[in-house]
Amino acid sequence: MSTLTVSARPRPARWTFRLHRWALFVWAALVLAGSGLLLWVGGPLADTAARAWQELQACQVACTIDTGNYDPLYELLTEAMILLPFLVAVWAGAALTARETESGTAALAWTQGITPVRWLAVRLALPAAAVTAGASLLVALHRYAWQATANQVGLRPAWWLPRTFHANGPTTVAVCLAALAAGALTGLLVRRTVPSIGITVAATVVLYAGAHWLMPYLWPPVTRVNGFERGYAGEFAGVEVAHGMVTRSGAHVPTPDCTAGSLIACKRLYAQHGGTGLFSEYHPESHYWPLQLTTSALLLAVTALLTAASFAVLRRRTG
Repeated sequence: MSTLTVSARPRPARWTFRLHRWALFVWAALVLAGSGLLLWVGGPLADTAARAWQELQACQVACTIDTGNYDPLYELLTEAMILLPFLVAVWAGAALTARETESGTAALAWTQGITPVRWLAVRLALPAAAVTAGASLLVALHRYAWQATANQVGLRPAWWLPRTFHANGPTTVAVCLAALAAGALTGLLVRRTVPSIGITVAATVVLYAGAHWLMPYLWPPVTRVNGFERGYAGEFAGVEVAHGMVTRSGAHVPTPDCTAGSLIACKRLYAQHGGTGLFSEYHPESHYWPLQLTTSALLLAVTALLTAASFAVLRRRTG
């Protein structure tokens, strides 16, 4: 009498979870710890700092105030938000595809009834879901902590500062996903863990810096003209794109260099060049979400291209 043995159908999702469960646990722990700290900063610490700032405003003589741990902890958490995509890049470069292709585990999986395309799809989908959920929560809580001192001048960093701009919006999530896709593609191309980490981190630097550089040009700026006494309208009011001098004909030209120590002397110099005022092209605070959404869309488009390239490379190498 013979016994028929039927092999269990492979489950790539369960396999992927077991393979990367410790990375998931570490990610969850980091997200929970960061969430708790951001809630603390945006709650009790922000209240303490706000009271100290109110005391300073009410002070009529030289005073010393103690804002507690709000400032250093807020700065530390903001730095951590900026470094978040690089943490994803290190893991993606090491473990997403490079480790399995280097060790031969991927080839073994493909002989067990899991197609290469399905193998890669699962390895991208599950981490992408975890990264999106965790990074989105941290971004929302960082914005909450930032807004907690909205009415206290001197405590809240300006919205247009690079670190604050990205830590408060979806560009952080988009860069994390781009780093994930870059790690998958690099691992398939290089098939060695250590070089893949370095290349993925470098690619993330390029993506992050490139997106930030392009960001002001993805949405039309506003133009404001001021008199010479008031200076450039957008210098400390938003993301400045360009500034210069307005001539009598209405042309916008570079402002002549003035090394004089007085405004009167500089105005005389500007008048000699036909200047009547100063212009500034910049993005005010009302442009925050258009800038965030257009920059995020650009990063997600790059993520889609990197993902498509990963599948193309995999199909080419596996036939």
